[in-house]
Amino acid sequence: MYIFKNAIKNLTRNKGRNLLIGIITIAILSCTAISVIINTASNEMINGYKNRFGSEVFIQPNQEKMQEKMKNGDMESLNDSPSNDLKEKLSQSEHLKETIFSSSYIGYSEKIKALDQDEVEKRKDEGNSGNFVTMGGTKRSENAKDGYLNILGGLNKAGIEEFNNGTRKITDGKMPEKNGEVMISEDFAKLNNLKVGDNFKVKNPDDPDNFEPLELTISGIYYDGSKSENYAFKHPIMNRKNEIITTYDTLKSYNNKVKKDTDLINLDAQYYLKNPDLLDAFNDEAHKKGLSDTLEVSTDATTYNNIVKPIEGLTKVSSIFMFLVLGFGGSILILISILSIRERKYEIGVLRAMGMKKGKVALGLIFETLFMIGISLIAGLTIGGFSAQPISNILLQGQLDAQKEVSQGMVSIAMGATNSAPPIEKLDVFLSSEAILGITLIALLLGVVSISIGILYIMRYEPRKILSERN
Repeated sequence: MYIFKNAIKNLTRNKGRNLLIGIITIAILSCTAISVIINTASNEMINGYKNRFGSEVFIQPNQEKMQEKMKNGDMESLNDSPSNDLKEKLSQSEHLKETIFSSSYIGYSEKIKALDQDEVEKRKDEGNSGNFVTMGGTKRSENAKDGYLNILGGLNKAGIEEFNNGTRKITDGKMPEKNGEVMISEDFAKLNNLKVGDNFKVKNPDDPDNFEPLELTISGIYYDGSKSENYAFKHPIMNRKNEIITTYDTLKSYNNKVKKDTDLINLDAQYYLKNPDLLDAFNDEAHKKGLSDTLEVSTDATTYNNIVKPIEGLTKVSSIFMFLVLGFGGSILILISILSIRERKYEIGVLRAMGMKKGKVALGLIFETLFMIGISLIAGLTIGGFSAQPISNILLQGQLDAQKEVSQGMVSIAMGATNSAPPIEKLDVFLSSEAILGITLIALLLGVVSISIGILYIMRYEPRKILSERN
């Protein structure tokens, strides 16, 4: 009990020295707490991303292979794309839990107009059309037209979710169920004076004269409350109110009916693995079944860039900051501990000369250090808890700005609802039990280093030598 009480008294006896050690320790633990809190929250979000999106995979370009082909002058292989038959074969893989097929077709009609079409045609007359190249497997004929009608064959998960959460609502009729049935937006219906039960035809814009048109019947009309991206110019294909929703089988049947050498309509497949760890096995299977080596099966790169990449950058910055603080601050703490022990030579020598054993003297130093670490830990956790969120916001904004600079000038047009998660704007950080445990362990490590210096001094010298070296 005497050792315990004496340790507490020593904290107040040497106010200046202990205050200096306390300030340095609090500064180290505060900075460490901020880094650990940010890293803990970041890792939780990254793991959450992997659990949410890790099983959802797509066929995407393999950038490394494509660069190799370009260096070797093999430009033809860069145009390789998986056939619809291959996509359907891959859906039968034993590694998959589920596959969602959808498709899109950009069509043309003489009688039906799309929203923003007049503006595009006006720009075209002025010599600045900004037209899109129609995707399909046919060459453009002399009588080719511009396609403005965006037909979606089936909805992906994000598209289905829009109808479930009220972003889109059916206001008249019903969802398309049979081949040839479609659903259009209220704005599109109003523009063309269309209602449920009306029929219209959509032609292939690349060659409208030699391809049989797609005949469609309106089964429903929906309200569209989705947000369109703010692009530099308007175009019907980018306006989601122009989306004509039909069944996947409608476009698939039409494609099989009119295709010649190649598919007229490209099918889009979303594969869901039974386990994210099966990605490599499924990728190998896809290549064995005929997938080009310039393509690969991988997770959603857009979602990765929107969420994981900025957070990984934030984690690296905070980790580097923490190691620098621990290295620099720890060195200063060791130096002050050495000077502190040298100042207390006489005190230690007197206690030893009075007959106090080395172990009890060391125990007194341990109690002092633990009290100091405990007070500093509480202060550090408090400061770190309040400071972590604003510092996280500043660091994350820097990562987002860097990410925007990399992607500047790149425009991505999505058909239908995007499956990618929206870009991260804020990382919510908080003082979790895991973070508290990590910070406490670091605090104890600092305490062990500080205590070790004192114990080493006590164990090495005898009382007579300590007292003789007082000056």
